[in-house]
Amino acid sequence: MIIKLLVVVIAVLVGGWLGWLAGSPWGLMTAYFAAVIGASIGLYIGRRIQRNLDDD
Repeated sequence: MIIKLLVVVIAVLVGGWLGWLAGSPWGLMTAYFAAVIGASIGLYIGRRIQRNLDDD
């Protein structure tokens, strides 16, 4: 149970961080919106990984 939650949290953190890095050259608000989009993508990927862990 805790491993599945940890996978999602790490995926959201990494996605948000990568989004922030991608948007930071263009300003603070662009970095923020890119981080939100990156975190959303990370959430999607983390949920897919979580579903695959359920199959084991």
